[in-house]
Amino acid sequence: MQRREFLKSGLAGSAAFTLSGLTVLGSRKAQAATTTINLTAEGAYKTMVDGASIFVWQFNDANGTGPGALTSGLLVNEGDTVNVTVTNNLDRAINFIIPGVISNTPSVSPGSSRNYSFTAPAAGSYFYTDGVNGEIGKAMGLAGPMVVMPANGSNSLYSGGPAFDRQYTLFMSDLDDRLNSAVASGGSYDMNNYEPNYFFANGLSYPDTTTGGDTLVAMGVGEDVAIRFVNGGCITYPMHFHGYHVNVASRNRVVETAVIEKDTVQVPLSSCVDVILPVAQAGVFPLHTHYVPGVTAGGVYPNGGLILMSAS
Repeated sequence: MQRREFLKSGLAGSAAFTLSGLTVLGSRKAQAATTTINLTAEGAYKTMVDGASIFVWQFNDANGTGPGALTSGLLVNEGDTVNVTVTNNLDRAINFIIPGVISNTPSVSPGSSRNYSFTAPAAGSYFYTDGVNGEIGKAMGLAGPMVVMPANGSNSLYSGGPAFDRQYTLFMSDLDDRLNSAVASGGSYDMNNYEPNYFFANGLSYPDTTTGGDTLVAMGVGEDVAIRFVNGGCITYPMHFHGYHVNVASRNRVVETAVIEKDTVQVPLSSCVDVILPVAQAGVFPLHTHYVPGVTAGGVYPNGGLILMSAS
């Protein structure tokens, strides 16, 4: 498959966390609670790993509600009442949707705020984004992960599901600087021409992923580690493990019935794939997208969506 065909295969049906990916467990109550979140949609210039400064959009969570220390990311419990206030500091209308949970929501005009309220759904991995601007909203950075923990307080992917000793959320995304430049100058861009040249795991590109807190996946031999892949970008991410095999537990919260050990896990556009990694050996091994340009930044290797896993 040619590069452009691969990219377009990821765009069908589509419309950022400073990210560390460790989903902090902490102490959690089994009863439902009310969670209040304030997100600001804003434009900002982000410095790429190669020094380029590129205009992006982001949902900025001033409260830092996680998972991890992300620019935007939600961590809630199954059954919680979640109140999200979105303040729109962009130059166009946006809204707040969570595929599979809430959609077709009212928009927020520039300079205004709106509250979105919903009940946290079944435990699993989700993402939220802007539904008004379609693919351009995601390509510019208006997306973030949402992790829902089981109501029973267990450290498992869902009630009665696979248990884990620790978990990481890896939010994969990308940008095409031609699109960002067009938006920054008030122009337009045809998403049929989208070919990203910067790639991120939790908003970071390698080597920053090795010092970005929890994008360095730290593990212990003998542990079972949950990794939640959330694809908030506009291409497919085939995530490849060195040194380990993983078991896919669920895809978009649908439980896998035939569990097969894999060293490469396909994470399609707008998908969430949860895996369990049995840590069988000590060492430091890479985890990266098998889409070769995805481990570059501005065409330079090695950068992009490359993560290190360290087990002792």
